[in-house]
Amino acid sequence: MKRLLIIDGQNMFIRNYVMSPQLDINGHPIGGLTGFMRSLQKEVRRAKPDRVVVCWEGPGGSQKRREKNKNYKLGRKAPKLNREYEFATPEEERENKYEQLMRLIEYLENLPILQMSLENVEADDIIAWLCHCNEYEEWQKVIVSNAQDFLQLCDDKTILLRPGKNEQVLNKNKVLEEYGIHPRNFAWARAIVGDKSDNLDGVKGLGLKTVSKRFPFLSENKDYGLDDIMTHAKNNKNKIKAYQNVAENEEVIALNYEIMQLYTSTISPQGVNKLKYAIQNDGVNLNRSEIRKMLLKDGIGTLNIDELMLMLRSHKKV
Repeated sequence: MKRLLIIDGQNMFIRNYVMSPQLDINGHPIGGLTGFMRSLQKEVRRAKPDRVVVCWEGPGGSQKRREKNKNYKLGRKAPKLNREYEFATPEEERENKYEQLMRLIEYLENLPILQMSLENVEADDIIAWLCHCNEYEEWQKVIVSNAQDFLQLCDDKTILLRPGKNEQVLNKNKVLEEYGIHPRNFAWARAIVGDKSDNLDGVKGLGLKTVSKRFPFLSENKDYGLDDIMTHAKNNKNKIKAYQNVAENEEVIALNYEIMQLYTSTISPQGVNKLKYAIQNDGVNLNRSEIRKMLLKDGIGTLNIDELMLMLRSHKKV
């Protein structure tokens, strides 16, 4: 079976931007770029994919969900470098992060890697589309992101690799074992709990463990919905406070689900056509000489990505 490696671009970049201490020859942080390339090399080595896709959030990517809930992703704090480096101003820090990101995209353009983004579409939705599109229907999909959103996509052909100190490799069975919730019902469980990282309030006093305990049917390999959750909660609301809290928050749960569920329908037909065209006409190539020039120009010639280029050189189109 062919294997598709899907990288949540912003997630991998920000994680490395925060954690990697590397500076360029001018003494400016460049760890977001170099750390991303090292992480990419690691994941390609591990997954041995037939193709790599990096997904980015397009301009206005959060707008559609924010129209449903104005608080969505509101008040997110900008990621801070976890080391002793002082930017002169916040503007200088934002500029450095932006420059690293744009330069990273240039590097990826010279590697046999397909990059995808659409205006007014979040990377999450493109990743969900890739997992369900006909072009990759028979492929195994490996998603790299530490975002919990993608647990709902795990199935017989899709696994989630969550990097970090407590790294996890989760397939459908592992999600069920770890959380007691089946991936096809995971968005409903998260809708009850809420998501602090996206500024979405859930039902007070409930976490995923409590949800799996109080709503055991969510562990089944069957699609359940709001009616099932509310019926169960209302039938038991006089027994346990958690049920009463759920019963009183039907609108919150419904709205959260609408935002958290990774609908491929949020991508317009025109957007789908663009993604399909990109897959069939990606023109990916390996430009070794340009990569080496860029590394020298950026003062990071010590960054060794020879293995990455070697592993990617055999990539072919679908």
